[in-house]
Amino acid sequence: MDPAALQQIPAEFREIYQRHWKTIKPSIKQGRIRITYHYPLITEDTHTEIKTHLHEVLSAYNKIKINVAFGFILKRRVTGELKFFHPSNNTLLFDTPRLVANRQDIGKLEKDVEAQDAFEYARNQRPSTNWTPRTLR
Repeated sequence: MDPAALQQIPAEFREIYQRHWKTIKPSIKQGRIRITYHYPLITEDTHTEIKTHLHEVLSAYNKIKINVAFGFILKRRVTGELKFFHPSNNTLLFDTPRLVANRQDIGKLEKDVEAQDAFEYARNQRPSTNWTPRTLR
């Protein structure tokens, strides 16, 4: 992991980022019918980062169907152990992909993502109540 990027991550989460960087790092996986973009959220200003990444993806297309999944860091209540929860097709934010075909659709998608209670989403996805969400990543 790039030392400059590591310094942007809160000290509490650096070790887990280094351990899982192969999965957390930015990536694009092109399949036959779907492209998966993965962007880690590095800074504490997650709203700005999410908007920036949405615009990066959407700028490459005239029309696209899109869904969102977040990874997050969990903390075990009893031991304080940290665990990275990987985003996946099983943890998508929306029930169905959103069609984005114009600027209005982009604005609606941004509002819909912001309107979601990300920590409630994380609480619903965690493996058990022994774990509490610490941060979206």
